[in-house]
Amino acid sequence: MNEPQQPVSKHNSRGEARRRAMLDATWQILSEKGFAAVTLNDVISRSGGSRTTLYEAFGGKDGLIASVLTEKCQEFCETLQTSLRSDRPAHEALLNFTIIMTEKGMDDESLRIMNFLQIEMQQFPEIRETFLKNGPDIITQRVTDFFANHTENGTLNVVDPDFTARMLLTMIHGQWRDILVETMPPYKPTQEEIAQRAKQLVDLVLNGVLPRTA
Repeated sequence: MNEPQQPVSKHNSRGEARRRAMLDATWQILSEKGFAAVTLNDVISRSGGSRTTLYEAFGGKDGLIASVLTEKCQEFCETLQTSLRSDRPAHEALLNFTIIMTEKGMDDESLRIMNFLQIEMQQFPEIRETFLKNGPDIITQRVTDFFANHTENGTLNVVDPDFTARMLLTMIHGQWRDILVETMPPYKPTQEEIAQRAKQLVDLVLNGVLPRTA
């Protein structure tokens, strides 16, 4: 009598668990030491997987790093995109988006990854392209769509949604940059400080600096 076959779902779940362990191990190494420090031996040692499984799942080191970076970018973007809900007033949505993006962009893990990207992007151009495609490009398009939709609905009057989105994101990225660079250890603003500056930033984008006429 033939032995009963294992359910396909059980094989799939086991393979997914091995894949998950490799992604987690890669991200741990990457966030600690940078892209250049990721080796297949270290990933296999930390995850308990095999080289065969790694190549079957990711095709090698480049595919492994691309997969984990894509996943982290998608997680980052998902939270930000949710904050820009179309049913919220524009000021409220942009304020929430700015606060969340500032907090996420200034956590220790994000700062380390951005530092590694800046240092190693020439050595790993494919990684840079993966990051841009799955992170900044998606966020920029989402903010552009937000401005375009509100303009179409008559709640905002944005002549160039793409330009406005890029300027907003540049302001968010740059608002604390000097303080982070010039202080040692880097100064981390409080939640109250982040919220206050975010409100000033959004007010500037939506209202400008010219006096309003009656």
